[in-house]
Amino acid sequence: MLNNFIYKRVIGGMVLLAALLVNLPIIILNLEHLHNWQIALIDVTVQVFCCFVLGISVVGVLMEKTPYIWVNRFKILVIFGLLIGYCFMLAGLNSLFLPVRMGMISSIIMRGAIVIAMMYLWSKNLIEAERKNVLLLENQQLKHDNVLFQLNALKNQLNPHFLFNSLNTLSWLINQDTAKSQEYLQKLSQVLRYSLSMQEQQLVSLKDELILVENYVFLLQMRFGNNLQINISPIEPTPYQILPLSIQLLIENAIKHNVVSSSKPLQVDISFEEEHIVVSNKISPKLHAEGTGIGLANLDNRYKLMTGKSISIQKDTLFTVRLPLIKQS
Repeated sequence: MLNNFIYKRVIGGMVLLAALLVNLPIIILNLEHLHNWQIALIDVTVQVFCCFVLGISVVGVLMEKTPYIWVNRFKILVIFGLLIGYCFMLAGLNSLFLPVRMGMISSIIMRGAIVIAMMYLWSKNLIEAERKNVLLLENQQLKHDNVLFQLNALKNQLNPHFLFNSLNTLSWLINQDTAKSQEYLQKLSQVLRYSLSMQEQQLVSLKDELILVENYVFLLQMRFGNNLQINISPIEPTPYQILPLSIQLLIENAIKHNVVSSSKPLQVDISFEEEHIVVSNKISPKLHAEGTGIGLANLDNRYKLMTGKSISIQKDTLFTVRLPLIKQS
């Protein structure tokens, strides 16, 4: 702590204040014996300086960190030695201006003891405050590390799910329409590149996320044709950020759990509403919907960890999810 410049200044100021307070009564009592103002000024300076040196020395000894008990016990002897040295130094300097009397010696010892007591109490409070600050910082660091760990774990759960569905789409298209495979592969590579590049990003611009959605919708409509209708309303993305792959996950979730066929086309609407992205679809549940059960729950957890906000889910004739947007600072 003493190596810190700010703490040094604080400690120096407190010790100087203690030295002034301790010596003030003695200075006032001795003024009548000092007829020369220059001698009086020198004597006052000597009194305060000696107490200041004692106080700084005691603080340095008390706040020295060591795990060894015998060293801590040795501190008492060191402080006692500092008190003796202070008494001899101040008595010797005082003798240059005033005749040494027994009352003066007792006064010097008393002032030294008061300074030591004040520095002990103050140092104890400083050490306790520092210990609490260290514990607080450690707790905050543990919480921060825990949040990052949970967030990374949730991301790692989502990515294999996304890749699995993308590869299924690719497999289907290669078997069904080889003429469009090249364009599909180009769009798929853009989607996968975005997914990989966003691994270390906790938030992305809404503009980048909407580009991903457009590429992803292209891939899906090549697979499903008119059986899948995804409508994206005009959205002004400039001031907002969003969690990566969140809109794509909701589209994927709608396809996973609802019938997509010529008799029951699936319509998904994406719009902007009061600083939220709203994704809704008609409910036409599959009899045996495939899924690992992590989609919406993980998305909600990611939002809570990153923004402290939750996604809103409403289910009646439409299944609607509202994703809160984060304004760029």
